[in-house]
Amino acid sequence: MDQHAVSIKWSDEDKAFIATIPQIKGLSAIGATREKSLSELRIAAQAYFEAFKASGKSLPPAEKVKPFSGQLRIRMPKSLHAALSQEADDENISLNTYIVTLLSERHIEKKLLNRMEAFKDLYEKINVDKTSPFKKRLEAVHKIEEKDLKFREKKRKK
Repeated sequence: MDQHAVSIKWSDEDKAFIATIPQIKGLSAIGATREKSLSELRIAAQAYFEAFKASGKSLPPAEKVKPFSGQLRIRMPKSLHAALSQEADDENISLNTYIVTLLSERHIEKKLLNRMEAFKDLYEKINVDKTSPFKKRLEAVHKIEEKDLKFREKKRKK
């Protein structure tokens, strides 16, 4: 277990921390504290690994941190390559810098749009919760006003 990644999350349902090894489905432990859930997971993992070895199966390999070089080879249509190269020249920057700028801007835009969507959903939920009773009261007021107008019209006619 020492080489496997561990995840510890709070569970509202259980009112406790749940520790898991994400690579091993079904292996989890619960505890009132992070430390207790991790301690329980160590016990469960040891039993799991021993049973796994006894059955003759090999353990799932530990997930390793992936190093990134920052380099990427990408294929694109020649027309797009030409257009991007021209735009980079117009900006007096390298094609690499121009593409990184475009990707960064789009990445940030996507994150912001996702956050805005989440806020919109929250706003609509709050708005529906607040306006439902308000709408009912408003409809009742409108009905009273309509009855009042009809009453006044009848009174004027007499």
